[in-house]
Amino acid sequence: MIKVIIFDFDGLVFDTETFELEAFQKLYGKYKLDFPIDEWLNAIGSSLMFDPYEPLVMKFPAISKDNFRTERRKLYQEFLEGESPREGVVDYLRTAKQRGIKIALASSSTRSWINYYLNKLGIISYFDFICTSDDVENVKPEPDLYKKVLSNFEINPREAVVFEDSPNGSLASIRADIPCVIVPNKTTKSLLFDERVALRLNSMKDKKLDEVLEFITIKNRSV
Repeated sequence: MIKVIIFDFDGLVFDTETFELEAFQKLYGKYKLDFPIDEWLNAIGSSLMFDPYEPLVMKFPAISKDNFRTERRKLYQEFLEGESPREGVVDYLRTAKQRGIKIALASSSTRSWINYYLNKLGIISYFDFICTSDDVENVKPEPDLYKKVLSNFEINPREAVVFEDSPNGSLASIRADIPCVIVPNKTTKSLLFDERVALRLNSMKDKKLDEVLEFITIKNRSV
């Protein structure tokens, strides 16, 4: 029986990843540079493994990194204005609450970032436990975040299911031995995922939560 469902945040609950990419591309376009998209895509779901501002600073040394950050932040906020959680997310949260299933969030982002957006979206009250980069030594693709969730609820990996949108996030779930359902977004749908993911959805509207949990339960029995 699935006792806990675990959500990633960026790109899964709220598509910040696509908005971030669009903001960086617009910023780079302003300065007639090509954004290093491959490096950025490889870092999705983990901590940034490269500095996206460095090419700009190298090309325009008279402009400080802080100024570039301010410009990018303004563009990002413009893209975010009026946006909502991804399709089907709130339905899943409501169903889980109705079924008495615990809900956790495990993110490589900081707690301040997560709390800000969960409050802004009006969904923070759904979560029974939130685990962020502030709480572990290693973020995704390492399994620390997901192992901490298991420890908090004192359950084994087969009593949970993870919802992820990125290869780094899904690999963290797999390394924690938790079944992973991937729901890629506009930015991550073309990336290569580990073949061990349990199920792939284009949207949480594809299947109801009850259907997904039944599928995972049956799959667990066959392992």
